[in-house]
Parts: sequence; structure tokens; C-alpha cells
Amino acid sequence: MRRSKIYLIFILLIFITGFSSYHYIFSIYEVTYNIIPDKLYADNSSTLVIETVPLNSFGGKAPFRKSYAEFTFNEGKDLVEVIFQDNANGILKLRAKEKPGKVSVTIKAKYSLLPSTIEIIIEPNVV
Repeated sequence: MRRSKIYLIFILLIFITGFSSYHYIFSIYEVTYNIIPDKLYADNSSTLVIETVPLNSFGGKAPFRKSYAEFTFNEGKDLVEVIFQDNANGILKLRAKEKPGKVSVTIKAKYSLLPSTIEIIIEPNVV
């Protein structure tokens, strides 16, 4: 084979590999939510982090991608204090106040089909 045909095949293989990796590895197909920990305690220092995780076609986290998200409190806004909110990266950090109850947060991510509602239980602090 001539050298020019080898270069052409090599460039074609690189293009196909790049195109495939973009569509299967780097594209966002769905968004899930990490909630760490799953409940809070009414002690004025317990914190919870809600984070949006963009998923690729293989079900893993899409590398180098973030998911914009809007957070809306449905109920229990007076039970928590927002410490950190980053809508561009989809991160919300909450601190519980001294009242037990239930907090409901609706998350609308850019790449999810429908908004999701998350309920956070604030347990009474037993001393």
C-alpha cells in the first residue's frame, strides 16, 4: 500500500473513534442525584449535600461535564439553611436548624426529562 492510503485510513480511524467517544462517553443521556447523607438531625450542625450527576450511555459519570440544575423548595424552607448553592454545577448544600420535620426540594436539571422531587427527613436530636 502506498503511504497516502495508510495516512487516509489512519485519519479515518481517528475520526470514527473521536465521533464515537463523543456520542457514547461525553454526551449526557440522563441525570441522577447524589444525596449524602440521606437524612439530617435537628442539631444546627448537620449538613446534607445534593449533587446532580450526568450519566453517559454506559451508565457512568460523563467525564468533564456538569449539569445545570434549579432547586425549588416546596415545603420546609424554614427548617433548613442553604449554605451553598451552585446552579451551574448542580450542587446544593443544606444545614438543618433546630426543628425536626420534612423538607421537600424539587430539582429541575437541564438534561433530565422531568423534574424530580426529593424529600429530606430531619430527625429530632436525641441527647
